[in-house]
Amino acid sequence: MFSMTDVMIDALWILALAGVFATFSYTDWLRSEQKGRWRDQWGLPRFLVPLNLSLTAFCVGVALSGATTFSPDPWWQTVIWAVLALLFSFQTFTAWRFAAVKGWETPIEEKPKVTGDGDESGTQMPLKLLICPDKIRVLLFV
Repeated sequence: MFSMTDVMIDALWILALAGVFATFSYTDWLRSEQKGRWRDQWGLPRFLVPLNLSLTAFCVGVALSGATTFSPDPWWQTVIWAVLALLFSFQTFTAWRFAAVKGWETPIEEKPKVTGDGDESGTQMPLKLLICPDKIRVLLFV
């Protein structure tokens, strides 16, 4: 028989998956309204905070579900889910903090701005420029 605790724990990870789907649905609607691309949405705190929060709740729900069942899962599975929950909660906090300081519409990671003449003065992240023997330029991100 199911106890109320089992039902609540299972409801946690099921509602967390619904949160993931709702995050993608809302972001898709907003993207279509703004005539943007998905690639532009992925680095925004407006997308990252609810996604990471939902994934945190999912990991906590699965870890608790595995640890409290009649025949518990192996301890290492619970530890892995708990570590994932901690990582997602850290990502949630850092994205939320970034949004509180810089705004919900500001991308967390800026795209590098590389000019075509090999000048790296406009880059946002360090780049190395290799010049191959046949004068083909290849950018390596480090």
